[in-house]
Amino acid sequence: MTKILVADDHPMIRTALEALLRDTEFAIVGTAGTGEAALREVERLGPDILLLDLQMPDGNGMDVLRRIRAGKAKTPLKVVLLTAAIDDSALLEAKSLKVQGIVLKNSDPAYLLDCLDHVRHGRAWFDPELTERAKQLARTPAAGGGATLTPREHQLIGFVRTGLRNREIAERLGVTEGTIKTYLHAVFEKLGVSSRTELAIRAEEFLAGQ
Repeated sequence: MTKILVADDHPMIRTALEALLRDTEFAIVGTAGTGEAALREVERLGPDILLLDLQMPDGNGMDVLRRIRAGKAKTPLKVVLLTAAIDDSALLEAKSLKVQGIVLKNSDPAYLLDCLDHVRHGRAWFDPELTERAKQLARTPAAGGGATLTPREHQLIGFVRTGLRNREIAERLGVTEGTIKTYLHAVFEKLGVSSRTELAIRAEEFLAGQ
């Protein structure tokens, strides 16, 4: 039996998921309604798969994903995003953070079952609507004005430009140094840069079009 932790702040969604997964090979071992609660339950319950909503109070889904990937778990947690919508920036970052699956809430429920089955067997699965979009984004040059930065990424690049170290940035943002490293890796991937030095040198170029 594959253990599932559901992180979604809508009780109706959690109830629907419980009904969908009943009498399957998947068992919901816990639920969480906020980002912080999701992180606590991951630590407490040790699920096989985290089914994670992007829009939650007290730490959204992307924040939760970043913090999980910045952790030191011996066995990486498998994460499936279940969301009503996802923008291009979040889609690219989620893929760079090795999310195993993304399912849109307006999709056929069979998609979620198919996704979970793929993920539990070590394969990735993405909603068909997102697969082609991800391919198009991958073919689009990421440098200069081609990439849209999130407010957090904009802030992070500004800190790098001023010469702050990861520890100092982490203190200012109230996160761990490992989380900053994860943020930076995602920014490098998005902008097509290979080092912190290149990011600092080209910071004005990247921020100019934002």
